[in-house]
Amino acid sequence: MTPTLSIVVACYNEELELPRCIAALDRYIGSKPRGSIEVVLVDDGSTDGTWSVLDRAVRSREGWRAIQLISNRGSHIALRCAYRHATGARLVNLPADLQEPIENIDRLQAALDGEGADAVLAIRRSRNDGWWIRTTSRAYNAVMHLVGLRNLPLEGTSQFLLSRRVVEQINAHGDHGFTLEGFLASAPLKLSIVWYDRVATDRISRWTIKAQIQHALNTVLSFSNVPIRALSLAGVTAAVAGLGYAVVVAIRFLLYGTYMMGWPSLMTVMLVIGGLNLLALGLIGEYVWRILDESRRRPLYQIDNRVGFESEMPLEHISASFARRDTPRSFD
Repeated sequence: MTPTLSIVVACYNEELELPRCIAALDRYIGSKPRGSIEVVLVDDGSTDGTWSVLDRAVRSREGWRAIQLISNRGSHIALRCAYRHATGARLVNLPADLQEPIENIDRLQAALDGEGADAVLAIRRSRNDGWWIRTTSRAYNAVMHLVGLRNLPLEGTSQFLLSRRVVEQINAHGDHGFTLEGFLASAPLKLSIVWYDRVATDRISRWTIKAQIQHALNTVLSFSNVPIRALSLAGVTAAVAGLGYAVVVAIRFLLYGTYMMGWPSLMTVMLVIGGLNLLALGLIGEYVWRILDESRRRPLYQIDNRVGFESEMPLEHISASFARRDTPRSFD
């Protein structure tokens, strides 16, 4: 029987948090019809005892599956791995630390049923995170709106319920720069929103500044052409301004004779033009690197181990099969 819902959990060094998460899942699944819910957990290259906890949990429970990745690939790639292994008619992600409470799931499903949406987003009405996390999250979502990715509200989302049709569209993408927020913010989907209060936690975020910047670049450069268009516009503006200034110089020369430009003006023009050139080279370099990265056709991830699956597939085949580029299906 195909499960009506798949709950996917990405785990990275969650040995201490997992027992509470597993207990919450047990309580939630126990309140639903047997066989209606599937759980897919992905160990994203943890260095602690996360896999041992997952292995024990899956072997003693029906409808649970676990996958261990060889190395840490990031939460979004871990979720994409889970999406490709899940079989439910709907999929929802759940954080291992339960900052997005498990009670959200029923509310998300009710919204999907009631409004006929393709996806339902859990949006934070309030959050007890530190000021730095709140500020960077708000800035990230503001940048998304600035480059035309406006389907998501400024409050941002970390949890979403997706229909099978949307999951299949996500699975058809094989590019490394793909992000779930970018897809949801740009795809022609009917979205619904459920507001909730995010639970406070004492744990230190593993979401480093470097990871945040990389994630933001992936979203902006993979789903919007605004940066390269803005750079072209800046170049045209600088060229027009330079031409206009040349006309002014020529007119002053004709009217007043010899006209010598001062050192400050000359240096200002050189620094502005030089800065624009370096900015252009940097942005073009980002695009060229992404083209090179995709041309290598390397797998998104490699699987080291998995449990809870009825049929076993050679691990080398699993890794290679996920490197292929399928043609996305149309939403029409």
